[in-house]
Amino acid sequence: MTNQGKPIYPTPEIIEAAANPTPLARQMAKHLEKPQTGLIHIYTGNGKGKTTASVGLTVRAHAHGLRVLFVQFLKNGLSGEIGILRQLDNVRVLSGQADMKFSNQMEEDDKIRTRQMHEEFFAAAVVAARAGEIDLLVLDETFGALATGLLDSDEVYNFLVTKPSALEVVLTGRDPDPRFLALADYISDVQCIAHPYEKGILAREGIDY
Repeated sequence: MTNQGKPIYPTPEIIEAAANPTPLARQMAKHLEKPQTGLIHIYTGNGKGKTTASVGLTVRAHAHGLRVLFVQFLKNGLSGEIGILRQLDNVRVLSGQADMKFSNQMEEDDKIRTRQMHEEFFAAAVVAARAGEIDLLVLDETFGALATGLLDSDEVYNFLVTKPSALEVVLTGRDPDPRFLALADYISDVQCIAHPYEKGILAREGIDY
């Protein structure tokens, strides 16, 4: 509110009453007609920070009382942020087993087990979403799992186009298929300008995981 007790933004009533609405007023009218929840976020690109961004959004949502399901594909659940997220009352975490291998190191048996686990994670996410148990769903490293055949692309896409209207969804990972990009309301492309790996510095505990 302003000092005069008037709304900062034009309300639909003010816009309708205006004889000659300004471009700003028309833009605000369009904005107010759109849903304010239930949007889709994609964090992609070859730079560091996609999971970090999704964790930050999870913490923000938690602080505002939203219920969050944080699902990680292709990861072993040992990153530092997972332990913290598990301590938050309204955040549920599904992540891989400690002995999970990188996808390029998996034998066929490993791939079968990992795909089964991912399918179970995703099915649990769908059930929670359909039941109205969560407000925010984070699907971390979705596009990596899709690219390696360890998650079904059509199942994920069909869920997104039929999800509960108020459910906010975050997907992360490199090289998303264009059809996923077409669904997104937010797309953040995290580019790598420099990385310590180029200097021979490997992932560091507490910084990179």
